[in-house]
Amino acid sequence: MSGTLILGYGSTLRGDDAVGLHAARELKHQFRDDPEVEVISCHQLTVELADDISGSDLVIFLDASCEGEAGSVRCEPISLESGTGGFTHQLDPASLVAAAEQLYGEAPQAYRVTLTGWPFELGSKLSSGAQLRLPELVRRTRELVASHRKQFSSAAATSRVR
Repeated sequence: MSGTLILGYGSTLRGDDAVGLHAARELKHQFRDDPEVEVISCHQLTVELADDISGSDLVIFLDASCEGEAGSVRCEPISLESGTGGFTHQLDPASLVAAAEQLYGEAPQAYRVTLTGWPFELGSKLSSGAQLRLPELVRRTRELVASHRKQFSSAAATSRVR
């Protein structure tokens, strides 16, 4: 396994639900010259992504949330035990990581980074609040990538010394 996979997802027709897609677009631009980072945007998580997930050592899921105070950004590790299990039409991040392990024998370290949105009604634009907080979601994601690289480098250096 090698590299980082960033998956931004949500509906462009449901207001702030598209925040993961907007963050992914910005991160794709920021990491465009980095061969170790792949950014994928999609409307929903599907089992076909399990192959991409299994080939990565870090996966970051970017999504909108309805939980918590509007505008809050949260970063949570994903455990395989928290998934809904089984293959359904729409998967959550934990179930998708579990599917990668079941299908390909590899489950990378994974996180979910969310921004609690304001309106989720029909509409194609992010709210002004989500637009203001989007840079924080992008910053937290970049910090996760940098932290993982630092851990990965330290672990590689330690194994070379032995």
